[in-house]
Amino acid sequence: MQEVLKALNRLVADGIVENYAIGGAVGASFYIEAVQTEDVDAFVFLPPSFKTIASLSPIYQSLQASGGTVEKEHVRFGEWPLQILPDANPLISEAIRDAVTVDFNGTPTRVFRAEHLCAIALQTGRVKDNLRVTMFLQQQAVNLNSLNALATQYGLVERLRKALEAGKHD
Repeated sequence: MQEVLKALNRLVADGIVENYAIGGAVGASFYIEAVQTEDVDAFVFLPPSFKTIASLSPIYQSLQASGGTVEKEHVRFGEWPLQILPDANPLISEAIRDAVTVDFNGTPTRVFRAEHLCAIALQTGRVKDNLRVTMFLQQQAVNLNSLNALATQYGLVERLRKALEAGKHD
């Protein structure tokens, strides 16, 4: 995974993306017990010029120049496929902006805060996302006040209520 993280940092350093943050299961693994995943989800702020043409081609070209191999929607670095996802909605934009920098084997890595990981999982609403929220809650790896604030801000209060209720029965 080290190669993936270094390539993401190069995207920022070279001005290809404004910033990134790791989300999904890999992002969650910085806070809760790791779950199996097939790829690294990197959410990116696209430069204004990219948004007008809606193309990820410059990102994929830069990742290939960093040693990655394009495989459909992923760029593979060794065993790790990387999926690039744009800041598609206000919650994701906030999550990228407020991401924390952690050290992964000497490589600075931006990761979504636990509360944003949960809010995005609630917003996405797949079974695996709901299970991840339950894990965050059960392992007390999330600040409930902050998560409640995000749920209120982004219309996720009912989904959070259901997740909290489901966690009481597990």
